[in-house]
Amino acid sequence: MRRDWSRPVDVERLADLAEHLAVSVPAVEMPRLRDVLSRPEGTVSGDLRFARRKGRPMVQVSVQAKLPLRCQRCLQPVWVEVAGESEVWFVSEESEADGLEPSVEPTLAPQWKMAPQAVLEEELLLAMPLIPRHGESEQCQPTSAIAPDEAAVQRPFADLGKLLQRDS
Repeated sequence: MRRDWSRPVDVERLADLAEHLAVSVPAVEMPRLRDVLSRPEGTVSGDLRFARRKGRPMVQVSVQAKLPLRCQRCLQPVWVEVAGESEVWFVSEESEADGLEPSVEPTLAPQWKMAPQAVLEEELLLAMPLIPRHGESEQCQPTSAIAPDEAAVQRPFADLGKLLQRDS
């Protein structure tokens, strides 16, 4: 039976048990990630290692995926390898985050519940390139490289000189 990674789990209990979860889910099952995919393909793999530090539950997250994103030069699909790692500390209320060290990355886990998929999805979104595009050696036809039809080119200041001469 496949585990439902989108259901909240008790992060305090997992931290007390020093639980290790290995996750592999289709990318389309992650709602925020689904919106940036160029097609419904790709798999996200990740490791969640729960522990307790300074009395607080935390998790070491590592995530890897090969995703079909949209190239921002040619707007065609491009497969991008994405990987990220971080250490996330859980807080049950926003006010608790103020007491943490500045180097700590807090995440809100109301009533100490959090879905493993949400933690992985957040890490993956942070690791993704801001502007996905084909590499230099790959085929990419940037839309700006397509020669425009001369009749379609607009020159908004072309007649400005004539207007200035007429008004003088």
